[in-house]
Amino acid sequence: MGKVPIISVTGTKGKTTTVAIIDDVLRRLDQQVMKVDTTGHFVNGQRKSTLDDSKAIWHLVPSVCPGRYLWEFHAHPELCERGVAVLECALGSSAISGLGYRYHDVGVFLNVFEDHIGSSERIQSKADIVKAKEFIFSRLQKENSYAVFNADDSFVISALGAIPGENGGVTHIPVGLMFDIYDLEAHLNKGGIAITMNEQKQAVIRTAKGDAVVADLTVIPWTFDGNFTPSVWNILSAIGALYGYYKGQLPQGFKEAVEQVRLDRYGGRLTVLKTDNNIKIIADYAHEKISLTSVARLARTQLEGDGRVIGVVRLAHDRTDDLIIDTGKAIAPEYDELIVYDKIDGHLRKATRKTGRFIEVEGRTSQVLYDAIKSTMPQTTRIIREDEAIRYAASIAKPGDVVVIIVNDDIERSIAFIQDSFKAEFI
Repeated sequence: MGKVPIISVTGTKGKTTTVAIIDDVLRRLDQQVMKVDTTGHFVNGQRKSTLDDSKAIWHLVPSVCPGRYLWEFHAHPELCERGVAVLECALGSSAISGLGYRYHDVGVFLNVFEDHIGSSERIQSKADIVKAKEFIFSRLQKENSYAVFNADDSFVISALGAIPGENGGVTHIPVGLMFDIYDLEAHLNKGGIAITMNEQKQAVIRTAKGDAVVADLTVIPWTFDGNFTPSVWNILSAIGALYGYYKGQLPQGFKEAVEQVRLDRYGGRLTVLKTDNNIKIIADYAHEKISLTSVARLARTQLEGDGRVIGVVRLAHDRTDDLIIDTGKAIAPEYDELIVYDKIDGHLRKATRKTGRFIEVEGRTSQVLYDAIKSTMPQTTRIIREDEAIRYAASIAKPGDVVVIIVNDDIERSIAFIQDSFKAEFI
């Protein structure tokens, strides 16, 4: 059995989507892909295990120690021909569970946000997150590997020192839109490349000699004409990873493969539905203030007439109160009305964790979030159960409104609630 290349992706936001893009493009280009993400693991697009399976067997989410699933290539040697592993690596992969393998060939570092601060004794600042996630660089092969990184994020850049070797065995691939904190000119003048977007909303590979167009982002619906920055970032980062996988020699059909990528309706990312009376619903898995703000601003661009942005939101319980409060106050101005529900509602999900740093208490997280939002925005309602919160949103929404619904862990069930309450269909 030959060595199977590994592409690993970490960061605070966008990991699952970026991994999905890489997987989709590689399969369109006739590669055999084993993918691990937050929800489980897949072989050539077919689900092989779930989040619940991982928790039941290993007491870990799939994206912690994702190398567990590399056994697929041993069990099925035929997968090794044109085989590649694409792994989402969560913060927990830096802890005792590790990655489950020794080295990867392409390491992608997306961003550093504050979402996990306070989640453990060792994570008390963004600098701590950087230290924990440096494995994405330190675990690169010392020869013929690629470090793909967000060149607009100073915390990501601060981790570049973890890249092994002084002999140029690791190729740097900066991804950016601004490049105001990274010396792009010096990088290009040394023969390097960068991944960015030009004024025509095209993804390009930039060199000292100019730009080579890779894909027209406006033809990918979930970029919303190339204007929704989180989607653009995910695609550009995926292109950087794929450039590394193909060692700079992108195959024929690459542009078409990127432009044909579509998000899974049940993947929890920017699923758009619409009612017969012109109410639009955006279902998303946003879970921290940057993404919750971004999806609200996207919704505002989709309003018609005097429509409003209505949000149905929730946060996970494993956050400090300070972080929950800060998130609530940050997102409140972005919505015209908010409905807060709880992941641990005592009905769809009962409290199970009775000890530890973050004890599960039915309804507690929604109460902290609701109080924070209510302090700055009166148009806020707390309804603990997700299904009832969605039903209430449907009752108050009017033609021209856009309703942002932050789905729960069981995304298919959340979408079913939306379709049932709004009588909405996918766009």
